[in-house]
Amino acid sequence: MIPWLAESYEVASDFKSITFKIRKGVKFHDGSDLNAQVVKWNLDNQIEAKLVPNWSSVEVIDDYTVRVNITQWMNTIMAGFADGNSSWMISKAAFDKNGIDWVRQNPVGTGPFKFLSFSRDTAFKAVKNPDYWQPGKPYVDRVEIIYVIDQMTQKAVMQSGGADAIAIEFGKRTKDMADIGLEVVANSVTTSSLIPDTANPDSPWHNLKVREAAEYAIDREAIAKAFGFGYWKAAYQVPARAYPVYDPNFVGRRYDPEKAKQLLAEAGYPNGFKTTIICNPLGLNRDVVVAVQSYLSKVGIDASLEFPEFSKYQPSYLMGTWKNACLYQLWPGAANYNSMIYLYLRPNGPFLKSWLRTPEFISLFEKSMTSPEPDVNLIRAIFSQIHKEAGYIPINEAGKSWAMQSYVKDGGWYERSISSWWKPEQVWLDK
Repeated sequence: MIPWLAESYEVASDFKSITFKIRKGVKFHDGSDLNAQVVKWNLDNQIEAKLVPNWSSVEVIDDYTVRVNITQWMNTIMAGFADGNSSWMISKAAFDKNGIDWVRQNPVGTGPFKFLSFSRDTAFKAVKNPDYWQPGKPYVDRVEIIYVIDQMTQKAVMQSGGADAIAIEFGKRTKDMADIGLEVVANSVTTSSLIPDTANPDSPWHNLKVREAAEYAIDREAIAKAFGFGYWKAAYQVPARAYPVYDPNFVGRRYDPEKAKQLLAEAGYPNGFKTTIICNPLGLNRDVVVAVQSYLSKVGIDASLEFPEFSKYQPSYLMGTWKNACLYQLWPGAANYNSMIYLYLRPNGPFLKSWLRTPEFISLFEKSMTSPEPDVNLIRAIFSQIHKEAGYIPINEAGKSWAMQSYVKDGGWYERSISSWWKPEQVWLDK
């Protein structure tokens, strides 16, 4: 964790509070000051909205010191102050003057660029903040993000110099951008997986042998080779290899269709069964899903494909339930991998309600979350249990890439965690 709007932080020896020293001299884009009272107001809003269950209260110690009291220590808590919505500071003065509806459409923060305009599906524009707290930064006068849906048009825009950088799919489009002479930074940060409805006793997927059969049925090496264009890797475990929790010694269930058929017969499905694969539309490569469907079909698992809009997928499936089906979902990562485990897999959490949290999983979950610091071995133990239960069926490692013109310098791609974040305050253009 790197100090930013806080100059420093200290976790109490009893793990019941965290004290932050607020950086002095920081101003919001409207000229108001960032101080302890404003920080408390921002954090109190998170508590009131019940978005931070482990925070109990926020105290102002002095003008630039706040203490956040903790109900139960979890080593994911610090991540909430570093890379989550709960840590983003907005101007209390702007809120008091204009109200919540205005603030939602007109963000007033402390960053290197001030909000100028946003037009849905068209463009986001921001201009240099002359009062930014890092002297001399930012180096460029404005940031403009344009939205271009068509991939051929995106390529044409980049090839003609109509844009400086683009975030793209990790695979064919990465290769396409490299082929036209752009500089590419790529990182394998996610794993696509099938997530069966293990919590439904009347579902075929409740049977361990069925889930094992599905793993053995899919030739993941062939999928990575066919669709990855040299960038993808076959996945046999949920964590991608970019993360410390990736276990280089893990083997997993390798392609063996005959074994898959044997397991299905032992599970009581010698002639297979019908099911559905429900696909998350975000970050989805449909060709991969069709390939998975084909491999499952060869051993007798007849899967129909459903491609809902995200407006349906999130409330109905990701935050709802599904029956006799698998979700096809990307597993994202984080610097503290417990953050993603807590977000998606915690008992009684908001996501993946048809995924069974076994007693063994819950015990390992609690040990990993409550350790003083994130522990790689404890996190690996969680995924070892998940793989033992075949609770997730990994398909391939994927991720994000950036392609940029040669004159784009010091963008900080993948330096601020293994996500697609970058460093707009330090980027400069050598042209």
